[in-house]
Amino acid sequence: MADKYIQSSPTYKLSDGTLVAVERIGPQGDQLVSSFHGDLYEANRCGTLFWAANQAAQAVSVALTTTYTGLVLYNPVGNNRDLIVRTASFMPSIAQVALSIIGLMCGYISTGAITAHTTPLVVGTSMGTNNWGSSATPTALADSAATIVGPHFVKGMCGTALAAAALPTAEGIPNVQGGIVLQPGAFCAIYALTALTGFGSIWWQEVAR
Repeated sequence: MADKYIQSSPTYKLSDGTLVAVERIGPQGDQLVSSFHGDLYEANRCGTLFWAANQAAQAVSVALTTTYTGLVLYNPVGNNRDLIVRTASFMPSIAQVALSIIGLMCGYISTGAITAHTTPLVVGTSMGTNNWGSSATPTALADSAATIVGPHFVKGMCGTALAAAALPTAEGIPNVQGGIVLQPGAFCAIYALTALTGFGSIWWQEVAR
């Protein structure tokens, strides 16, 4: 059976996504295709992959406090996009002073799970497109300080470090494969069990609802 492949070339005059041969189907009904670029490439090429990051060391508030500091990504009420969290990381800038866990927390309220944007991040400075040179602009909002409602710890990120220890190895969440979707009114934020200071980063994709 012939392979299925995607062709976009001046010779064949075929646009992206054109089916030029029959599909290959595996023994369990699975579609067989070949990987070309990385799994974030297409979203980035289309201008739907964005980033937000602290540009200076930022204290992360403790646990599930609603007076939040750190890095929080928010999908505003009324937006016509869902936010698909793709990657996240946190890099401590000073030694932890107590045993801690770093991760992500999320929350949702239909009327808006962020009630006050105390320190919003600026597009073009602390957030923007991952397709550098593109004019794509995110519809999401991000803050280094905000009043949040209904936070829940959802996923661990980094390991742990003892009091007065050296900086832990910086780790993150690679690609959660669409496992965190923020509908309008929802947020995702860097979580820390005890007080930490450092640099947070969240990458996300914006898709039509």
